[in-house]
Amino acid sequence: MARSRKTLGLGDVAEGVIRRADKSGKRHGAKAVSAWSSIAGDEIAQHTRGFAMREDRELVVFVDSAAWANQLTLMSGDLLDAINARLGENTVRALRFTVSRKVEEAIVWEVGSADTDEFYTPDDISPEPLDATEQEQVAHVAAAIKNPELREVVLRVMTKDLELKKGKRMKAAERAVEEPRSGLPGVSL
Repeated sequence: MARSRKTLGLGDVAEGVIRRADKSGKRHGAKAVSAWSSIAGDEIAQHTRGFAMREDRELVVFVDSAAWANQLTLMSGDLLDAINARLGENTVRALRFTVSRKVEEAIVWEVGSADTDEFYTPDDISPEPLDATEQEQVAHVAAAIKNPELREVVLRVMTKDLELKKGKRMKAAERAVEEPRSGLPGVSL
């Protein structure tokens, strides 16, 4: 008698292995916490952070204020349906919204991090070609170097550097025209 062979996909095999290894279902907690922001939506995610799933399948969500905790408690039925629709039937049994400073701290950290990233992002500056007088000045300075190969390298480096600096000055001048200032701190025209 021939043995029937059933071909299983890698995902099916992996899910079976994980299910047998994780009898308490903790993997669902990690899935629920990581999916919270996308399920809740942008506005709610700005005021909340998924925290943990308790053993009784209650998802704990940190909230930045009591008003949001109350509002989300009223919306918990819809949110619970959305979570279980995404993660699978009855993955989460209940939602608990707890006011926590951790949400505010996380938001402050994210805003500060975004500001820092923006500050350290290099400006998009295109080099401005040197005019004839500027090129003569660079050649005059480089003429003091005796070694012709070294003189050529210095000439190229100085030219590139001055072109970038000139481009930066022109960009700053454009910004000054676009954003006039009165010269007094905190006062703009």
